[in-house]
Amino acid sequence: MGTQPSKIALLVSSLISLSAFSAQAEETNITSANIDETITVTGSRFDRTADQQLTVINTIEREEIVRLNPKSVADVLETLPGVSVSRNGGAGQATSISIRGSNSNHVLVLVDGVKVGSATLGTVSFNTLSPENIERIEVLKGPRASVWGSDAIGGVIQIFTRQLSGGEWFAGAEYGSDDYIRGSFGAGMSHGEGSTTIAVNHEQSKGYDVYNGAEVENDDDGYKRNALSLKGSQQINSNWQAIWNGQYDKGNTQYDDIYASGSADESDYENYLWNLAGQYHNDKFTSKLALSQSRDNNENFRGDDASVAIAEFETKRDQVNWSNQYLAADELTLTGGIDWSTEQVKGDYAQDQRDIFAVYALVQKQWSKLLAEVAVRYDDVENIDNELSYNASLAYQFNEQWSFAATTGTAFKAPTFNDLYWPDSGNPELLSETAESYDLTLHFNNQAFRAYISVFQNKIDNLIAWAPTGEKDDFGWDIWKPANINEAKITGVELSAHYQLFGLDHQLGYTYLDAENTQTGEQLIGRSENEFNYMLSYTWLQFDLLANYHYQGKRYAGSEQFLDAYHKLDLSVGYQIDDAWSLRLKANNLFDEEIISDKNYFGPGRELFFSVSYQAF
Repeated sequence: MGTQPSKIALLVSSLISLSAFSAQAEETNITSANIDETITVTGSRFDRTADQQLTVINTIEREEIVRLNPKSVADVLETLPGVSVSRNGGAGQATSISIRGSNSNHVLVLVDGVKVGSATLGTVSFNTLSPENIERIEVLKGPRASVWGSDAIGGVIQIFTRQLSGGEWFAGAEYGSDDYIRGSFGAGMSHGEGSTTIAVNHEQSKGYDVYNGAEVENDDDGYKRNALSLKGSQQINSNWQAIWNGQYDKGNTQYDDIYASGSADESDYENYLWNLAGQYHNDKFTSKLALSQSRDNNENFRGDDASVAIAEFETKRDQVNWSNQYLAADELTLTGGIDWSTEQVKGDYAQDQRDIFAVYALVQKQWSKLLAEVAVRYDDVENIDNELSYNASLAYQFNEQWSFAATTGTAFKAPTFNDLYWPDSGNPELLSETAESYDLTLHFNNQAFRAYISVFQNKIDNLIAWAPTGEKDDFGWDIWKPANINEAKITGVELSAHYQLFGLDHQLGYTYLDAENTQTGEQLIGRSENEFNYMLSYTWLQFDLLANYHYQGKRYAGSEQFLDAYHKLDLSVGYQIDDAWSLRLKANNLFDEEIISDKNYFGPGRELFFSVSYQAF
């Protein structure tokens, strides 16, 4: 793999010369006559138009996902400002997502409203999720524990699975580099005043050798991924509606163990979630009761001998959510509810289950050009502590184009079961990590151009890290355990814009970060000071073109070492044969740049993919 910075610089300068500034779609403005009426739900759990949102929420719709033709959810998220991705290799490898410089376990991830992820590691396996089954992604920036509870320190990512009307269906096939193969199918079925969508997807790739360093295993690290999603609703009468959805993911990932020769080098996963809900709605009042369950299961083993180094990790989470919204007046909205969940983990833990009970309330009020919102939530996490979280926001509409919003809030992250109860090394005295955040955002919107710039700061206390206890083991070695010893301060600027010029659609996102461990004065590991994304798209007759350029600045790797900055250019060309049939050619990392987002792993080099799809309406 080689680098060609001169070619990249020439291309980027040519693209930017077409525009002064461009951006990712955003739904955060207060009322404006020209604003797109995109509906989001992550900010308050209920449908809200852009003029009702006070926090920055980026959305990516199905149409853009198709043009991006991603091989992982991370490929989609990386196009957004303020979202940073670190990969242990390619699409099937472990991936970390950071929002505005927060830790990867400081991001709450929901699938159709259901919390997913591991309660042992505290993270989400993004490599197990199939982009082909996704209809829309909403990414909320900044703390939102006041509505969603634990983990939402950096932000919230909510993934919505595909939904078709009765009689609609699609099918697709794809082949590409490293013997990548994909097949997908989905159909919508009507039943009276309702419909149900079922979608299936299979992907596999032989992969490549991801390890960056001395030989550990000279092998390809491939993956297989199967996904099934079910989503539907039934209108019982004018007021009552039943809602259901489910997701099942099963697969295998091969990887390189960089720490110990002969240990586990493969992982099987089998994850699922289901959700059943009933909703009552009239002109003033909406109430929704949802019952759900999710499971995150991983089994690690040695590929050439499945009896060696077996380790299994499983989280099962039962959830009950009761959410309500009342339109008390034309300009006053009251929202509130109760959440209960129980987390169970499999393993030799001193404690393998805990209950979490929470109540929350949100009030939004408009006075002419002024919009205010206050949200408060109380969480009781069994055997840990109680947390009171809040968000307070105020926005002012100067005119139809310009508006300004100020937000402050707190959030927390409950310790994981590994932190608390891992045999011989857990610390049951740990407290939750806590954060306090401030955000100032200026928005501009008209028919031709929409943009925002945010200045934010997030202070995180009681960060959990390994530390010596002062005790010695039987061999005289120091005993280390997790402790609430670290503090961090993250300050940054986030810029997003979107406009059309010369028949081209331009989108741009830029993030500046100053992320510091305030205990040591060092930069936080894995953060870039500068990150930039530029997307250019064009449609002509039956053709569409999308060029996506990503710049990742150098990242601190610890011990006064840095990972090199890199550039990445992807191109996607589609051809619509007729109303149903379409073809697409995708090139990733066109200039074969050497990409290392984690110091021990290579990213893929140049990749090519060809797909054919059919969609009936």
